[in-house]
Amino acid sequence: MVHHMATIFLISFSWCVNYIRAGTLIMLLHDSSDYLLESAKMFIYAGWRNTSNYVFFLFATVFIFTRLYIFPFYIIYATYVYPLTMYSPFFGYYFLNVLMMVLQCLHIFWAILILRMAVRFLSSDEKVEDERSDKEETDESGEEEEEVKKKGAVQNGDATHNNHRKTE
Repeated sequence: MVHHMATIFLISFSWCVNYIRAGTLIMLLHDSSDYLLESAKMFIYAGWRNTSNYVFFLFATVFIFTRLYIFPFYIIYATYVYPLTMYSPFFGYYFLNVLMMVLQCLHIFWAILILRMAVRFLSSDEKVEDERSDKEETDESGEEEEEVKKKGAVQNGDATHNNHRKTE
């Protein structure tokens, strides 16, 4: 949630105070690796484990390059140093840079998780799961089918087979 809130405030605020270039570049950098992660997940669902692994390593490379190199050394530098040469700092300058530092801390945390997953994958041949995703332990559709088998078929909310006999 912190990431989403910081990003929404950052993009909105950059547009409001005419830091449109910074906001656009932040969106570009964040989106450049996201589609690779989603592609890797799709290949896992399709059963193409090797393709998924290659796409994951490409994702990790793009993520680390864009979020740990370009973002701090070009984007944050440009919003932290360059405006001071032209204007005196105002509330927006501090607000924008604090939000960018929050995002950078989250990028470092995620990079550690991604590298840990990559090391675990390289060191073992077993299936490696995404640490950030929730595990789905129950399948609700399977539970519903078992319930129908136990209770009998159900139509319009009434059981067709029940133990009640019509008394005459």
